[in-house]
Amino acid sequence: MRKFILQTFFLIILHLTFNIDNCFSQEIWTTTSLTNVPISRNGHTGIWTGTKMIVWGGSNYSTGYQNTGGIYDPLTDIWTATSTINAPVARANHTAVWTGTKMILWGGNSSNGYQNTGEIYDPLTDIWTATSTINAPVSREYHTAVWTGTKMIIWGGSNGFRLNTGGIYDPLTNTWTATPTVNAPTARYSHTAVWTGTKMIVWGGYDFSGFQNTGGIYDPLTDTWTATSTVNAPVSRAFHTAVWADTKMIILEGGTDPGIYFNTGGIYNPLTDTWTATSTVNAPTARYLHTAVWTGTKIIVWGGGESFTVYTGGIYNPLTDTWIATSTVNAPTARYVHTAVWTGTKMIVWGGFANAFYFNTGGVYYNSTINNIITKVSDVPKKYSLSQNYPNPFNSISKIKYQIAKTHIKNQKVQLIIYNSLGLEIEKLVNEEQEPGTYEVTFGGSNLPSGVYFYKLTAGDYTETKKMLMIK
Repeated sequence: MRKFILQTFFLIILHLTFNIDNCFSQEIWTTTSLTNVPISRNGHTGIWTGTKMIVWGGSNYSTGYQNTGGIYDPLTDIWTATSTINAPVARANHTAVWTGTKMILWGGNSSNGYQNTGEIYDPLTDIWTATSTINAPVSREYHTAVWTGTKMIIWGGSNGFRLNTGGIYDPLTNTWTATPTVNAPTARYSHTAVWTGTKMIVWGGYDFSGFQNTGGIYDPLTDTWTATSTVNAPVSRAFHTAVWADTKMIILEGGTDPGIYFNTGGIYNPLTDTWTATSTVNAPTARYLHTAVWTGTKIIVWGGGESFTVYTGGIYNPLTDTWIATSTVNAPTARYVHTAVWTGTKMIVWGGFANAFYFNTGGVYYNSTINNIITKVSDVPKKYSLSQNYPNPFNSISKIKYQIAKTHIKNQKVQLIIYNSLGLEIEKLVNEEQEPGTYEVTFGGSNLPSGVYFYKLTAGDYTETKKMLMIK
């Protein structure tokens, strides 16, 4: 009888645990406001400032090229127009980078032809300032741009001719320096580029001989190019996406102009010059002209075109090489040539084109199973500690609380890592400098199997590990 009561009690506890856990689990699309929204367009740019999204430029068949834009605040769901006073010439297929305080736009195509002009936009003052054209790269569109932390690097593109030239722009001195062409990748456009922290990697695209699976690594310190390996590289393509995932570049999806689309990809390690294929199990359908954002631990792919446009997407975990689908409930209408940004907790998509329609609509995507939301919940504690996750056991969502004590070091490097029962790293929930305080992190493991997992906190000399149980 006592055994029966204990078993019943345990089942009740598990039932309550699952119910609590399901309350934590959310996957939500919400629409962006249409009040004061910029007019419909595609071929525009979108960047995240740290608190707001700025979209600018693009084109619309009925109204032509645009030199208008908008600033969207997801907290208030409010749009504010960007000034057109001294704004760049209306254009599309240009690039934009965020410097930490300002947005730099450059290049593109306009009613006056290809551009090698640009502007710096300050959202605090709503003021535009022109970039120099002295020694600037030749006019182009479908090029790439990366921000190094101090400078912008432009490379490749097309102005009727494929280009393998580029330039480095210093906003402090308003000057350009050319990138070399010696050992540079072949001239191309519709390729991708990522910044590793010290180097730029370009890959894929379309050159004179066709679609490419070649690339190059540019080191601005030595002003030299090194080719990337083609052994086990993804199939040649353009209109794909690439993200820098802490230590590796990940290529996903893409297509070629005969109408062949891919849902394959590859992970490139620049230290070993090696490629590893990404899984296609449960991957989104093949597509191109989609978007991809890096959340800090995972990649969200959304939208794009194939034989028809789509409003589906997928979340890719590079540590487990697994995919899960994004919800289509309340998702924006199918589209491609749109933009997407990652806010730190949500993805915002906006604009685009499909079936002869241009969009000024968008959506904000939140998924608690992929957001390791770090919340500072109290003042400075007197000691380090790592609490037991709750709920535990859990279904797929659990929270972990920890304390970082005050030391002589203002900010400390903190890591909170999840391991499986074999001791293999599954995910870095936290990997950043943090000030002293009490923090709470949401862990989502919906794509992981049931079983025992461990989580380890490291902060300075302090290390602690605890066990948790996931039951699905």
